[in-house]
Amino acid sequence: MSDSVSPSPPPGHENETPIPLMQRLYDSPFLLLIACIVVMFVFFTAWGMIEIMSLEPAPLP
Repeated sequence: MSDSVSPSPPPGHENETPIPLMQRLYDSPFLLLIACIVVMFVFFTAWGMIEIMSLEPAPLP
């Protein structure tokens, strides 16, 4: 006897493809906030270092 009904997959396994990293980032407001903080920290730190290195040396007394 052949069964014409195909067996259904277990629940929770409908989509086996992994979620892309950027999609996970945009789906979570907390992760997006952390990513923005890290990007701003790196940007402003580099900008500050460039500004400090471009200053004229202070004259010695």
